[in-house]
Amino acid sequence: MARIMLKPLLRCIFRKIMRMGFLRRLLLTFTVVGIFICTGYFVMQSDFYVRSMNHPVINVSGSDRGRCCVSIHNSLDICGRPDCLWKCPLFEPQFPLPRRDQEKAFFHETSGVRALDFRQACSVESLAIMNPHLTVILLMSGKDIDWNSITMKTLGNYENIKIYNINLGDYFIHSPFRQWYFCSTWNYGSFAVSHLSDALRFLTLYNYGGYYFDLDIIMVQQVTRYRNFIVAENEKNLAAGALHVDYLHPVIRMAVEEFRETYRKDIWGHNGPLLLTRVMTKWCLTENIAEMNSDSCYGFEILPPKTFYPIEWPKWLRYFLEQDITWDNDTIGIHVWNQKSTGQAVSKTSEQVYTKLARSQCPSIFAMAPNVF
Repeated sequence: MARIMLKPLLRCIFRKIMRMGFLRRLLLTFTVVGIFICTGYFVMQSDFYVRSMNHPVINVSGSDRGRCCVSIHNSLDICGRPDCLWKCPLFEPQFPLPRRDQEKAFFHETSGVRALDFRQACSVESLAIMNPHLTVILLMSGKDIDWNSITMKTLGNYENIKIYNINLGDYFIHSPFRQWYFCSTWNYGSFAVSHLSDALRFLTLYNYGGYYFDLDIIMVQQVTRYRNFIVAENEKNLAAGALHVDYLHPVIRMAVEEFRETYRKDIWGHNGPLLLTRVMTKWCLTENIAEMNSDSCYGFEILPPKTFYPIEWPKWLRYFLEQDITWDNDTIGIHVWNQKSTGQAVSKTSEQVYTKLARSQCPSIFAMAPNVF
């Protein structure tokens, strides 16, 4: 119907243009084309178009909670819509809350799987082994956990590893990110899983403080002697794969505010590594990462790349070659760039760099892994 109505309109516009002089026709043509382009752009960027023409990359858990009443004094829901449906539920912890003074580290699994793969499990085990006094908390975002899987059974044997399933809707509803989670179109973006991971790490550290690590870091040294740190990936950018903040530290509060105010779903690193770079530029009053240190950053540390990123991402294949690498004495963890390397096979009988790391740093998981994993 819309197409039928549009054809006469276009014919009418074309006839009027043809009756005019050349310059006026040219000017009017550019004007009409410009209007169509601008209108099309704003329509395609609209929430209605995105939701109606695309499928979400992630189905928002507990999306009905977005219609709950934020206040007993008005009828607006979380997203500012009238006629909310029911009172927002009270806050309920998703897992046994760690003590504020407890040394703790968090991992997040955000893809929704029921069990970790062997490489992810290796990261968790290596952290627990190298830091026996650290409580290692793995938060799974799937509907349930497969406790019969080899990896989850093996990790469950460690007293300092705690594994919990969280409902994302409940996790976000009483948080600074509730409008982002329930009301925006973040879950329709190409990088939705990655951006959910960014949001979860900042929210968890905002709520509890402690360490956060990506699930593709193999620990080779104790980390607990380092506090309040972010790691530089290179001389231009900070990374978001390994960090620590004390509970309610101003840096994590700045990160949360920056995420809410500047979120972009079309740029992979904008809400993670680049966000931390922006935050620390403000906190340390310098854009030069080389100048960011404990003095200029008010006690916050910027650790050098060799501590967690001894091999830069363009050279990630080195981890899967049969060669010897001598790690620096300051290297704490080995980030193996899972986003690039996930399809690269690891053989238990080889002398690949990854194989040697896993054999020594996550022995239980390595023993249970298949010959190629």
